[in-house]
Amino acid sequence: MSPTPNTVRQTLPLGARLRTQRIAMGLSLADASKKCGVRQDYLGALERHDLSALPTIGYGLGYVRAYARALGLDTEQSVADFKRDSEVPFDLDRASMPHFVPKRRLRLPRGSIPALGVLAAVVMLSMWYGVQLDTVASSNPSVAVTFDPANIEAPTPVADNVLTVRTTAPSWISIRDSRGRLIVNRVFVTGETWQAETGQSFTLGVRDAGAVELWVGEANRGPLGAPGVPIRDMDLSIVR
Repeated sequence: MSPTPNTVRQTLPLGARLRTQRIAMGLSLADASKKCGVRQDYLGALERHDLSALPTIGYGLGYVRAYARALGLDTEQSVADFKRDSEVPFDLDRASMPHFVPKRRLRLPRGSIPALGVLAAVVMLSMWYGVQLDTVASSNPSVAVTFDPANIEAPTPVADNVLTVRTTAPSWISIRDSRGRLIVNRVFVTGETWQAETGQSFTLGVRDAGAVELWVGEANRGPLGAPGVPIRDMDLSIVR
């Protein structure tokens, strides 16, 4: 004779009651699965109250109703208990201990992980660009990049043997050394300059020739070309 619902203590969490009732009826999980039509692993998850092993809470409610009906338990009460237990999951091994504190699951708001990834990318890009404004990846001590927002009209006075590449509007600039190594490759803001001694073997590429000037010492040689016209591999060693 199968036990009645009164044989299961109502004070236990639902998962423990389901397991106790199944064992009292002499059923294995496989037997219970055939009886109620719910997968065996889902029934085990209900007994352990392992929400992560269920497709969704909505499916879980349907499984609870089918499982409770197959075991002869009150289906509506079982569903209500499942909802209650899902709010504050129980640690079934320690629920009777005097200092037991139910564990809450930490759930991030929907969309938090993609938003955090975008924020991290923005921070990394900002840090990279800030470093690039202050330094140049070159071992040549005669090469310098500067930016003086208070002196937009002309670069700081320099010696006659100093070549200055200066932007009058934002433009992408790339510079390679005599070995073809890329030492500058980024957008220069208005008024930013790159300098080296004249006669050195550097090649210059710009996206907007009209936004880039060449200076030798304090003499302005003018823009590299017409506005909006790109230039590739300009030999700076011939500029005197």
